[in-house]
Amino acid sequence: MPQDAQAERPTRQPAGQSWAEGAEAVGTAESALPFEPADEPAPAVPRNAARHTVAVLGAHLGGGMLAAILARAGIDVVLVDSAHDAGTPSGETTVPYTAEIFELLARRYGVPELSALGHFGQLPDEVRSTSGIKSSIGFVYARPGARVRPHQVVQFNVPSEHGESHLYRPDVDAWVHRLATGYGAKVPQGRPVLTEVRGEAGDFTVALADGSTVGAAFVVDMSGPGAPMLGRLGPDPALRPLRHSSRVLTAHLRGVRPLERRVDPGKGGTPWTGGTTQVVFPGGWIQLVPFGDQRSGEASLTSVAVSLDAKQWPQRSASAEDDFQELVRRFPDLEWQFGEATVVRPWTSSDAWQYGATAGAGEGFVVLERSAVRCDFTLSRDVTLTAELVHEAAAHLISAAHSGDWSVEHFRGLESFQASLIEHGDRLLRTALTATSDFRLWNAFCRVWLLHSMFAALSLKRARNDALARPGHPDQWRELERRPGAGLWFPVYPGFVALFDDMERLTRQVADGRLAPGVAAERIFGQLRGASFIPPLFAFGDPDDRYYNFTPLKRIKVLLWAKRRAPYMVQRVLTPGATVLPDVER
Repeated sequence: MPQDAQAERPTRQPAGQSWAEGAEAVGTAESALPFEPADEPAPAVPRNAARHTVAVLGAHLGGGMLAAILARAGIDVVLVDSAHDAGTPSGETTVPYTAEIFELLARRYGVPELSALGHFGQLPDEVRSTSGIKSSIGFVYARPGARVRPHQVVQFNVPSEHGESHLYRPDVDAWVHRLATGYGAKVPQGRPVLTEVRGEAGDFTVALADGSTVGAAFVVDMSGPGAPMLGRLGPDPALRPLRHSSRVLTAHLRGVRPLERRVDPGKGGTPWTGGTTQVVFPGGWIQLVPFGDQRSGEASLTSVAVSLDAKQWPQRSASAEDDFQELVRRFPDLEWQFGEATVVRPWTSSDAWQYGATAGAGEGFVVLERSAVRCDFTLSRDVTLTAELVHEAAAHLISAAHSGDWSVEHFRGLESFQASLIEHGDRLLRTALTATSDFRLWNAFCRVWLLHSMFAALSLKRARNDALARPGHPDQWRELERRPGAGLWFPVYPGFVALFDDMERLTRQVADGRLAPGVAAERIFGQLRGASFIPPLFAFGDPDDRYYNFTPLKRIKVLLWAKRRAPYMVQRVLTPGATVLPDVER
């Protein structure tokens, strides 16, 4: 990890617990969950003269989670560092849907510690002290040259049982690395970074920076930019730009003034620094993620990620920091907020940030996650995508180890799954960028997004609980292969998919100049008001109801509505076992 990463820590690490000691074993945790690892070692791959069955390239959150799961399942796995692990900007926020995927990983694969990533209070002290609980997600609409208007803010307060997180990635990634080694994943001595991969399926050699090597029969490449396995995917370009093409600036700063001192959250709102805040403006947004327990003072650490439409906001300076300062000078409230901020983790910038792999599976390897896709950090897409891909990859890899089938065809489903998530992320971000053109449209968009996220979480929870109720059944997890659309991969009420598709269609018409933003917004609000599957108490169809606070009384009213009036599939996710209820079933 770069030296400056240590300097930016919000609070001091407890003595004897350095986040850089990622190879330190934490001890194999015993699980009482309904998953039992194989009693016998995983079958050897044909022609495997290698020292390990699987090499996972990339010792970050995704690579560490996958290595922990594979080791827990009895697979001989080695976790190899990449030079990009520490320097590549990464997502740092979760939403309730992300938390449900972490819970699924914990329960399906018998690694209970992973559920803590979605439940802040369960994280180790050393991780909680430098990260932060996320109590809300807020949207503040700004216009160049003007102050924020009081009625152009929206805030969704997260139900307390989720304990959503702001993840300080140096400490989180190091903790997951220790978790992986505790479950038995191997790590090259001294953790040298990989330099290249030689050989072929069944007999790969991973060369390391200190001159040593490790061998593996199968390679999972999650190493990031310049991934060594990309060139083996075929003659065509391995990566393609996505239709949503924005340029991205990132940094960690101190001295960011709390936005609530300048922009009143309003009656019913909570301080912006209590959660994730997106300052939205025509053609882009700035995401603010505060860390630590004390986040309302200028000494607190804040992650800043800026996403800009290059056509509306062309680069004006060769320096990423100067480019950012040029941007915020256009907005009076932002100029005040960042007026005294100082840089801790240096600014990075990248044009055409988003990309996706043209393929994902080759002979003896797969290319996944940050090696195959780079998406925006807004709306928690980066961390969510990582968790989704780890879940799917683990299922395919464990199946291959148990069956002995490591063929390309065996991993086509994983390749298709990753492609579908890339496409969904692209659609979501294109829609979001168009929605920034007018507050009315953004007001409508963010409600559909929240509804999508909420019911995705509830539907996934229901599918998970249904599967756990059938331990040992050969098709126990088959319901998690549905892929009904809108980026979902489990049973969900079709109305949610249709609502998302309709919103995307309307915003596309706005982008093409065929529909006015206000007209599109009113049509979306009309659908929200008329949908029989949305609890009326949510008031998502009322553009003037801009604060979402889910109190215990509202939970009871939603439950009564669900039992009496909701469609059957909606009733199943809103009745016992659903996260909106006071008595939460974990």
